[in-house]
Amino acid sequence: MIHRLFFSGSFLILLLLNHSALASDTTLFFRIPSTLSGLRGLLLTQSIDTLPPKTLEVGLGASGKNNNKPNDFTEYVVYATTAMGLTPNLEVAAQIPYMANSNKTGKDENNGGDVNLSLKWRFLEPSTDLNFPGFALSLTAFFPTGDPKIGAGAVDSWGLQALIVSSAETEISFFSYQMLMGFYADGGIYFQDSGDLSEEQYGLIDLGVLVPLNETRQVQLLLEGNFRVNRQTFVPANANADYTALTPSLRYVTKNIALTAGWQHRFNEKPNDDSDSLLFQGSYSF
Repeated sequence: MIHRLFFSGSFLILLLLNHSALASDTTLFFRIPSTLSGLRGLLLTQSIDTLPPKTLEVGLGASGKNNNKPNDFTEYVVYATTAMGLTPNLEVAAQIPYMANSNKTGKDENNGGDVNLSLKWRFLEPSTDLNFPGFALSLTAFFPTGDPKIGAGAVDSWGLQALIVSSAETEISFFSYQMLMGFYADGGIYFQDSGDLSEEQYGLIDLGVLVPLNETRQVQLLLEGNFRVNRQTFVPANANADYTALTPSLRYVTKNIALTAGWQHRFNEKPNDDSDSLLFQGSYSF
């Protein structure tokens, strides 16, 4: 399932490129800032973009999740992120989350979550001659700094996420109108605590489209589809927790500042367990 979804997204990118042209150096988007996790991309979907060498970006993100049925559960998370460009095609990022949970019993919990470190390496540049997208490798390590007993942490000893990322910016012709668009896909696997009772793994797929809404390309519409598939866990309460999510958002970017706000609806595999989240990410680079 995970391979079909990811290669379907990559095939969609290639199909669109066959009927358009990769963007030239003079028609690139103004800037691709950090995702909610700290690496370049949309709100959740990564891109092949990396920060220029010695450039530092700090960010503050937030999410608010509400699930009325069956758990009557509310979760708020604040994400502090920082990222730095190491080489022209390599960047590193770190994230510290802080969670506040409440449930139907009236019990509130507040605590720091699992700190994570990420590295992204762009190993293949987009080809303007062959109309072929670029590719990158993204690795994220999760450390057990949160408390799983109160829902603030997920890993007991360690966690790892590995993704292949693909993206391209293209000029598409609609009759006599030229439109510049970006297409993004990432896919891979997350796993944690192998051999322990908290062992878990699942596949991740993200597909996204970016459309500038004004001539300066500072106002952008982001449309994403996010999937968690083939989840395997030893924890009975977490079984059958695959989901499909739709995440539209709006972004405003300047030379140094980026602000992104979006909404996500998750169609969970568990019956009557859909949820909605509000998402925000702001960043400043220097």
